Amino acid sequence: MTSDSSSPTATEEIRLLLIGPPKTGKSSIANILAGLNVFPVGISSSVNSATPTTQSRHFTNKKILVGKHLLVVDAPPLFILKDSTSNDQDMRRLAKCVALVSPGPHAIFLILSCDDAKNERFDMKQIVTTVFGAEALDQSIVVFSFIDRLQQKGMSVDDWINKECKQQALLEACGHRYLVIDSSHNDQSRHIDFLNRSLTMLNELWKRERIFKSKMFDDIEQEIQRQEKNRWDLFQKKYVPNFQGSEKAFRLLLREHMRDELEREPIVAEADYLVVEKYLQPIVKSLLQEVERYLEEEIVST
Repeated sequence: MTSDSSSPTATEEIRLLLIGPPKTGKSSIANILAGLNVFPVGISSSVNSATPTTQSRHFTNKKILVGKHLLVVDAPPLFILKDSTSNDQDMRRLAKCVALVSPGPHAIFLILSCDDAKNERFDMKQIVTTVFGAEALDQSIVVFSFIDRLQQKGMSVDDWINKECKQQALLEACGHRYLVIDSSHNDQSRHIDFLNRSLTMLNELWKRERIFKSKMFDDIEQEIQRQEKNRWDLFQKKYVPNFQGSEKAFRLLLREHMRDELEREPIVAEADYLVVEKYLQPIVKSLLQEVERYLEEEIVST
């Protein structure tokens, strides 16, 4: 999904992937970055949810940056894998996420609540490494939500980070890049500071001229480029007469249209899925082991 363009001739984009456990405000943060309430908030992310395939997973904000678009991809629930019977569905959702953010994210937001003891049992560093590889942490920013709860306790963010936060290894792996957000409301006008800080960090990562890449991303990108080549002539006939901009801008427009088509599909295209299936099988297996460990610790703690 894309916003109405105030920058139709943009030739660049920043691709941002959001990852986090349930109930950390991930979709609300995605809406702040999108500038619109396009990501469903408070809807079950379970694999058994009645409407998982109709939930928006991406949005391109064309108004928030000068000369660039911001692609926001809300990752599927990596933390709600039920058992081995759900592997096919889970892998297809992961495959769609990989295709949406292809050829790779410039940045990853790792979202954790600062007032939830369960976060201590989510090994976010291990989960990111499992799904994307350790190199992904070089492009990651930790986002601590619900800092309003710290304020209610009379504790500053700095004191919490330095004295009580259990995510020191994750912060170190991410180069101590982090953001905080008050999640007590959804009024976008009150999140200007968070938004400005986010955009500053995103631009800094983008200026490195690096994206996170892996063999999985390389393979899916080759398949997407093959599909783009097949659609190029038809797309030109439809849009070129009214398009003002460079060929690079036009190719970005085509990619955005293909993402919209992928979003509308109930499941990821079979060709795309087959490309990444071999990578996703061991990933899902490892994630299931991580979830089992988390559930065992949750039972012990109750």
